[in-house]
Amino acid sequence: MEINGLIMRQLFQLTRTISRSLNSNFSPYNLHFSEWGIILTLMEKGMMTQGELATYLNIEPSAVSRSLVGLQNKGYIMRKVGVDRREKQVFLTELAKNQYQVWDSIAGQHRQNLLADLSEEKKKELYAVLNDIYQTVQCKDG
Repeated sequence: MEINGLIMRQLFQLTRTISRSLNSNFSPYNLHFSEWGIILTLMEKGMMTQGELATYLNIEPSAVSRSLVGLQNKGYIMRKVGVDRREKQVFLTELAKNQYQVWDSIAGQHRQNLLADLSEEKKKELYAVLNDIYQTVQCKDG
């Protein structure tokens, strides 16, 4: 396989491995990696529409909708009809806000463990390379 293919395969494998690992850490709380991204965003940004969440997280609207159903069934979010009756406003419940610190600590420790062996310089280099790839994709897709 050529180097571009190897890089892309490695990125996909790494992303999947990180997701599985964080899912394992969140499992005692019946929370998944995809749901954590939504909770984190709502905690940082406040109430948003489903469409805004999908755009902000760069996730297909159908995937956001599925995650929101799960989060609502768990009592972590609520949805209400917005000004435009077609859009639903999404916000965290008190239950989710009360659990947030625990979940954030788990995610933070997970990040620490994954990146512990990298120097600050390597982390900055990695961030720069990943950001370059992301910007290239955004320009070509946008």
